[in-house]
Amino acid sequence: MNILIIDDQRFIRETMKADIHKFLVDDNVQIYEACNGNQGIELIIDIEVVLDLIIIDLKMDQGDGIAVINMLASEPRFAAIPIAVISSSDKRTLELVDNIITVLRLNLLGVFAKPINVNDILTPLLEASTDRHHAHQHQSIVQNRAANINVRQLIKDEQLILCYQPKINLKTKEIMGFEVLSRLCDQSNGYIYPDVFLPLVNQQGLNSLFSRMVISQALQCWSRQPLLTAFALSINITADDLTCDELIEFIIECGREHKHIHLILELTESQEIINQDRVLNSIARLIINNIDISLDDFGKSYSTYDRLDAIPFKEIKIDKSFVSDMDINHQHYLIVESTIALAQKMHVKVVAEGVETSAIEAILSELGCDVAQGYLYSPPIEGRYLIDWISQYNRECLTHGY
Repeated sequence: MNILIIDDQRFIRETMKADIHKFLVDDNVQIYEACNGNQGIELIIDIEVVLDLIIIDLKMDQGDGIAVINMLASEPRFAAIPIAVISSSDKRTLELVDNIITVLRLNLLGVFAKPINVNDILTPLLEASTDRHHAHQHQSIVQNRAANINVRQLIKDEQLILCYQPKINLKTKEIMGFEVLSRLCDQSNGYIYPDVFLPLVNQQGLNSLFSRMVISQALQCWSRQPLLTAFALSINITADDLTCDELIEFIIECGREHKHIHLILELTESQEIINQDRVLNSIARLIINNIDISLDDFGKSYSTYDRLDAIPFKEIKIDKSFVSDMDINHQHYLIVESTIALAQKMHVKVVAEGVETSAIEAILSELGCDVAQGYLYSPPIEGRYLIDWISQYNRECLTHGY
């Protein structure tokens, strides 16, 4: 393991070196030192080994810690290096630096107040290394599975299975609707999940065909079981889908044919395409034909507010990456809090995704969130089990006095 310590106090460097060697006693550790930011920048650029960790002090003469951070952000080859920032600055300054590094998308382990316990730095470093290893393994598995999948044939053979995840009113605990989640299935691979097949769908230009199939099957499920028409049906759609005139016509016709079904389209995709005139035209056509539009994964796009300004969304969904740990992550709590407040001022319904614990549910309720969705209530449910699940859920609500 190769570690660089950038700090202008020799005593701190020597203390940290000793503590690192104690913590990593069984590892082959090489520690490099720099006594100021400028020297640290030179070392990072010129060093011939791959650095596994850079520890950066903030306050230094001849190049401070921010200068080092800006250099790392300016060079894509350095962006993945884990960094730990150490400082004797006050808490608000440390929070500011944390926010700056997050915006710069560097691999931040944390911002730590002096005096430093190196265990606080090395423990998340080793955990992150394990997580990356597992992520690489997962990606390899995904790529291997993808290589063996004939997604075009599976779509042609209609090997599509839809599951539905409930959306729950946080105030009344009533079921508001269900989001459609798709799976493909073949004899060799069993269930194939979206992280595997959606990239193939995109690569092969099958987006519109796939979306049409999902919409048709979901509406058929709702039509076959009249009890389901009491609940909204939310279906994901991409901005790329909205450039297909034939698909838009199909959706509008479906809406007219199934007027008794409350259809919501959850819009995902990047801002690069969302403001094209053609896409906005399609959204306008859907809205005037009584099909509601929901903004999915709110907060993940830099241009999210442009979307809100341009399109009359009926609903925004807060991404689960902000919701799932908001009880322990103060930054995520603030993002969720401000999003809910914004939605209330705009008179837009807000849905929180990724609700997995009662603690998260309680915080969302206190903040005034309208609807929650996540494993606390149910994983995605196959259509054939929906009526039974609804009956069981309603019985449990009665038991608990909701």
